[in-house]
Amino acid sequence: MKHKSFLCRLTAAVLLCTLCRNGLTAPAYAADETAELPARYDLRDEGAMTSVKHQYHGTCVLFACFAAIESNMIKKGLADSSLDLAEQHYSWFTYGKGRPDDPDDPLAGDGEMDGLNCYTHAASYWLVTGTLAAWKGVVPASQIPDCEQFVAIDESLRYADIAHLQNARLFDMEDTDDIKRAIMEKGGMHIGYFSIGKPEHYSEYGGYYQSDLTGSEDDDPSKLDGGGHAVCLCGWDDNFPKEYFVETPPGDGAWICKNSWGPNTTAGVDGYTYISYYDRSLSNPMQFDMEPADNYDDIYQRCGGLFAAYTTSNRGWVYSNIYTAKKDENLTAVSIVTHEADLPYEISIYALRDGYENPRDGELLAQISGTEHYAGYHTYPLNTSCTVPAGQTFSAVVKTGIHPSTTIFMDRNPDNSGTSFYLTYNENGESSWTDSTTLNDHGNVLVKLFTKEGTAVSEQNYHDALYRKAVSAQYDENGDFVITDKEREEAEPFIRGDLNRDGIVNAADLTLLKQLMSGSDRTDLCLIAGDWNGDEAINAEDAKGILDFLLQRES
Repeated sequence: MKHKSFLCRLTAAVLLCTLCRNGLTAPAYAADETAELPARYDLRDEGAMTSVKHQYHGTCVLFACFAAIESNMIKKGLADSSLDLAEQHYSWFTYGKGRPDDPDDPLAGDGEMDGLNCYTHAASYWLVTGTLAAWKGVVPASQIPDCEQFVAIDESLRYADIAHLQNARLFDMEDTDDIKRAIMEKGGMHIGYFSIGKPEHYSEYGGYYQSDLTGSEDDDPSKLDGGGHAVCLCGWDDNFPKEYFVETPPGDGAWICKNSWGPNTTAGVDGYTYISYYDRSLSNPMQFDMEPADNYDDIYQRCGGLFAAYTTSNRGWVYSNIYTAKKDENLTAVSIVTHEADLPYEISIYALRDGYENPRDGELLAQISGTEHYAGYHTYPLNTSCTVPAGQTFSAVVKTGIHPSTTIFMDRNPDNSGTSFYLTYNENGESSWTDSTTLNDHGNVLVKLFTKEGTAVSEQNYHDALYRKAVSAQYDENGDFVITDKEREEAEPFIRGDLNRDGIVNAADLTLLKQLMSGSDRTDLCLIAGDWNGDEAINAEDAKGILDFLLQRES
């Protein structure tokens, strides 16, 4: 488990507060799947894009991803349009000095150490996802001395993120309505395309279209003058005229994209390019969904960001990471990566017994399942209170569905042999468990767990079921089965006995209490007010107490 130092926590908190000092709130808009999409939409019109940057070396993917991240943070009220994240932070702590100095960091020994050559490394959207998922990369450029000089970055800034990656979703390029609604709701996306290597192929209106690559098996990019490029997809214009392109596409319409060749490039207008809907090279639209850096208190992980893929055919995967609790922990969420769309999954958390023989050898603490529509990185909240005491060894076991081809991601971490395992299965049964760290060029599997400090909403802490329900309704605002000090401080005040919150305790409240005790599932009441005598139970004694109060007699 990675514990942030006090300095790192303080630095990140100060940075986040600085960005939010103007009382930023998330826009009220949320995409309605039934609503008609506008003919034109541009995130710039609502101030949800940052300034146009100039990429260094072959880092277009990195800049496209970070532009999308900045846009998402603005849409969610975590920043404003002045935000400028340091792409250099990603480069340095992924390729330059990927391995932490702290020997107790679970990612110690994991990562490349290429020094200042890191700034010549290209990226991929998967690798950006991996680094962000390790709680690195989201740091403002203003906080890194001499950032533009491509220097070594101080180790104290490794985990100084002002936001954490919650999800990264890879969209189907053919499902344009889904892409458009996602942009309106959560901001820009990374997107790739084939760029002809001549500025004159971009029109004076910023239009771009090429027909050399069509997406067929006969495509051969090596024979063409150009190469792959990535930009930030930030809107669309259904009526952008086909005459506004150098090469005329079959019809009107274009995606609005923020480029990374500076604001004065001739390949676009003010740094933005309009790519025709009919350009068949458009691919891999990925959107990053960020959360405040304090959404969880700690992370249990063994993957630092550099993925290696491992694929099986006509079989499903079962894979697991094993951890040991450094202190009493409330496990609240788990994250995985899916390479395929519409992939069924089941995630199980086990408290392993002493001398366990495999990652399932213990008590099942929690289990969630579903089908993930998008390929990408996903964080799932657990559906029950899940606590482990200090020193307890526990596992997260992921089971995927069977696809014609299913890929999982691993990351080399040679110092943790015996902590990651996998097997495959089909309708005839399962293979035996294999230590994934023994594979060449592969290592720990990617499955992470997240913790929250506070009081668990569990039977152990709250024995009475009705009171436990009341405590959850009153204080557990985000439904993660943990009540934090902040949630208690911000909870709405209540008067004991005043179940309907009308400011007085009367016969109506007594009737409501009796209904609750008889099994009513009303959610519009102040349930915790039913604990009249404050003994952390809601029962007949509370009803008697309210009755005695109404009759003005001693209980």
